[in-house]
Amino acid sequence: MANLIMSASTEAEVTKPGSLERIYFPELDGLRFIAFLMVYLFHGGLPPGMLSGWIGSGASRAMRENGGMGVQLFFILSGYLITALLLREEARFGRIALWAFWIRRILRIWPLYYLTIVIGFFLLPGLAGAMGTDGYRQMLRIHLVPFSGFLGNWSMALVAPIPYDWLSILWSVCVEEQFYLIVPLLVAWIAPRGRIPLVAGLMASSIVVRWVCAQHYSSQLMIVFNTFAQFDTLLSGMLLALILGWDRNRPGLTAWLRWLQWPFFGVVVWVISQPHLGHGSVGHRTWDYVWVWLCGVGIVVVAVWGQGWLRAALAYSRMVWLGKISYGLYMYHEVALWTREQLLHRLPWFPNKEPLLAIGAFALTIALSACSYYGYERRFLQFKRAWTRVPSRPV
Repeated sequence: MANLIMSASTEAEVTKPGSLERIYFPELDGLRFIAFLMVYLFHGGLPPGMLSGWIGSGASRAMRENGGMGVQLFFILSGYLITALLLREEARFGRIALWAFWIRRILRIWPLYYLTIVIGFFLLPGLAGAMGTDGYRQMLRIHLVPFSGFLGNWSMALVAPIPYDWLSILWSVCVEEQFYLIVPLLVAWIAPRGRIPLVAGLMASSIVVRWVCAQHYSSQLMIVFNTFAQFDTLLSGMLLALILGWDRNRPGLTAWLRWLQWPFFGVVVWVISQPHLGHGSVGHRTWDYVWVWLCGVGIVVVAVWGQGWLRAALAYSRMVWLGKISYGLYMYHEVALWTREQLLHRLPWFPNKEPLLAIGAFALTIALSACSYYGYERRFLQFKRAWTRVPSRPV
């Protein structure tokens, strides 16, 4: 899910032409936090009654049913930002350094991912008293090796879902890692004029895969956890970068967005309020993801090239900081929610017990993520400097 951005400025930071140029959009960090928040609410971060009391019953239902689409927003951001950086690298140096790209991804993704593997497969099952049971041994046999090789989404799709939420969330990281093997090759090996038709064709192929899965599998697992059925969302971000690039100086587009953003926001609200996106008929299971990534791409366009309230809100310093640690927020939030459930059942009753524990779980998620970023992840991120071709978020 992914991992690029940071700064308080509302403009992409660009140095003088003679030096390296930093490509950074702080409002997209804020958008990362929104994507996480959708997933958090989808996973029951707030009790239903508390959630409906805060945002209304209709919005509460939408978040409970469709908040998981926040993962699609993560995918779009990753596709756009990764491709924009690669295109800038190509423009500056004339070629893409593939190994440098993959090493940067390893330093960003692997340390926290494998820490979560250790926590999820060994530490938390031990605390939960599951180690030694037949179910635990079966989980290790089916899932440990695939997840260790970033193929856990396939073991979940083809064999069985993993029984622990703190591990099941890793499917999206697996999909992104598989995408990172492909996206630099599409930029490095394909001539510029052939990239957009190729990416559009791959997106169409992904929609066909999803349609075939919807036709032949009653279970949603073969769509949700299938890399090829999810690739159109990641590729939509890539297509956006190929079409609009990284240059914010597009006055014509900015002028149009002053008027178009308002009906577009209405469309976004209408789409996200539909009942159980991606479920039901073959048509819904095939096309709902397309409507979601169309909305997600539009939100990125408004955030980067618009001048209205959305961009200002997403670029607010607290939102940017939360987006900066959003990888940790995503990876640790199920640990915090599991802790909340343990306390909910073991602590004696006290006034407002459930709401207070819910607030505490959110605070714990932020605390764990901040400690992880500054005390653990940043140690690895500092090594990225040696492999950086176009700077993005400062460490």
